Amino acid sequence: MKRSKSILIGLIVTSLVVGGGGYYWYTQQQPQEYIGPVDKITLAAVEYLTGALVYVAEEHFFFEANGLDVTIKGYASGKAAADALMAGEADISTSADFVFVSNSFDNTDLTVIGTVATKQIKELVARKDKGISEIEDLIGKRIAVKEKSGAEFQLGSFLTFNGISRENVEIVYLKPSEMLDAITNEAVDAVFVWDPYLYNVKKALGANAVSWAGGEDFYFVLLTNENWLSAHRAAVGRFMKAIVEADDYVKSNDEAVREFTKRKFDYDSDYMDYSWPNQRYDVILSQAMLMLFEDQARWRIRNNLTEATEVPNYLDYIYSDALREVKPGAVTIVGQGGLN
Repeated sequence: MKRSKSILIGLIVTSLVVGGGGYYWYTQQQPQEYIGPVDKITLAAVEYLTGALVYVAEEHFFFEANGLDVTIKGYASGKAAADALMAGEADISTSADFVFVSNSFDNTDLTVIGTVATKQIKELVARKDKGISEIEDLIGKRIAVKEKSGAEFQLGSFLTFNGISRENVEIVYLKPSEMLDAITNEAVDAVFVWDPYLYNVKKALGANAVSWAGGEDFYFVLLTNENWLSAHRAAVGRFMKAIVEADDYVKSNDEAVREFTKRKFDYDSDYMDYSWPNQRYDVILSQAMLMLFEDQARWRIRNNLTEATEVPNYLDYIYSDALREVKPGAVTIVGQGGLN
């Protein structure tokens, strides 16, 4: 009888210890609620699928849960968003890699804190009735592209790869939103652009369109400036935590996020069927991204698009502490330097 009682007591104690340990483990795995002061951030963000991650963070209160009061200002392009940042109208922006690089020569306080997407389809679309059926037919033709955009860099790479000098075509700088009217009204012969503008151009031209892939190497970055960052490092850490949480949510709720972005940006079902499979949301700071920055800078120097003669040390433009704190494996940049 005594032995049975001893066994029973032992089992109860063991259960309490195991249960208590399990509860401790469980509580340690749960997101810790932020209870400190709330920081205000103004975010300049593009209003299309590539930049959707910040809107997901807003929709599902990831910013709020991390003690942030984020006001999102929408822009039609990453260049416009970066311009708002540099004008002091925003604290952080979402912008294409080349937008950052193009501005980095004259704005050495620009700082990359992470990415929100790592893929964007770009194509060159031309009018067949302008005598364009092969790539070499582009010589002497008017090609529209967004100035200081990743598309401008990739158009240059596309032309070089196909043996066409930039001087042998007429580059026309247009906003992506202006390109549909320009090509349908024959103000240009071709456009080099990304979705949703690409989709709309191809749809409008129909059988009169001929197109070529323009590359997918791409990083849609989160930009801030060094002075603001220095005064708000804790807030930036929580901002990156919210972005990583949004990214995790996207990866676990594909269909729900697809429906949310469809409503958010007022896209039709045909466009979503076409474009959604091409999206790749990812929050990283990679060595490949750093190398692309350098390639883009060399291209701008070589094409006399900047007065600079040397490629900046882009390690000095990257702040990785915030992302490394919440997602260590996402930072794969080699070397220590600058704000790393």
